[in-house]
Amino acid sequence: GVAMPAAWAQAKPTALAMSLDVEAGVCAALMRDLEAGEVEQASAVERLRGAVARWSFHASGCRVVQAAFELCTADVAAALASELRGSVQRASESKHANFVLAKAVEVLPAEHVAFIAEELSSPISAVIRHKYGCRIMCRLIEHAGALPAVVRLIESDIAPRASELGRHEFAHFVVVCVLAHGFPEQRRSVAQALLSGGLACLARNRHGRFVVEALFAHGGPEDRSVALELLRRAADPVDLAMHSHAHGALGAALRTNVDGPAIAKELGALASTLAAAAPLLAQSKFGQRVLHAAEKMCATPLPRFAAAGAWRQELSRQLRCAVSAGMPARVEDTCYGELIRSMWARRPEAAI
Repeated sequence: GVAMPAAWAQAKPTALAMSLDVEAGVCAALMRDLEAGEVEQASAVERLRGAVARWSFHASGCRVVQAAFELCTADVAAALASELRGSVQRASESKHANFVLAKAVEVLPAEHVAFIAEELSSPISAVIRHKYGCRIMCRLIEHAGALPAVVRLIESDIAPRASELGRHEFAHFVVVCVLAHGFPEQRRSVAQALLSGGLACLARNRHGRFVVEALFAHGGPEDRSVALELLRRAADPVDLAMHSHAHGALGAALRTNVDGPAIAKELGALASTLAAAAPLLAQSKFGQRVLHAAEKMCATPLPRFAAAGAWRQELSRQLRCAVSAGMPARVEDTCYGELIRSMWARRPEAAI
């Protein structure tokens, strides 16, 4: 090929910088007009019309489009958003345009963003595994979950593969979002898939632990009761408590809402197992965190379920026995020592 003249090679970066400066100036002017009075805002909207898709992929332009969605009336914002039709798939993979899609879903009525869900439908597996695409799916679940396209995606693509997706670096955010914001039947479908997909293995995964935590935070009483039983029976709770990832899931299990006798029973069995291994758990920084979660659980009143008191006393007894048996000095200097002292102060004999 023909070599580029030296003068042009030097001028090209300068020309590019000047072009970027001009675009940044245009975006700044548009932003000022959008935030000014009605006349200036109308002028900015006219300049944006026909160029929404182009500006959405621009570092500064994407902020202008987002501001237009927020500041303009619903009809005007919907008209601007409609210019993204046909570009949704590409926008969901853009580090700039993905924020435009997310903002449209957040501020516009669901019927005006239905096209976003429809265009993301194929292939949805790639979208929810993408570092930007997963954000769009989360916003759709949170703000437009009743759209037929979103319901179909959850029921056919997300819920059946919840256990697999829960282990993925980005897709696990979508599973957590369904558990937190989905309809009751959607949360139940996801929970059932998780319970049948190896909950203990999921808890040991660096991403899956957050899915298990969401299950204990947002799942129904029956699903949480089964999950507690699975963690207690299908795996060694002590091993989970000392695992770098699983200890977070176990802590969430101990913090779950005790809204039924079945959950109280399972929590009691789990707490007794952990209490028996208190000296071992105290040697691990992760085990200490689980013991603190158990201590806080014991401090929470549960007047509705009288049976809960038995395992609380057993947990306190086991911890006191661990201290009287002799703990290493380095353990006494850790937060575990504070935990033991606080529980000792609340022992039954101290109230007499």
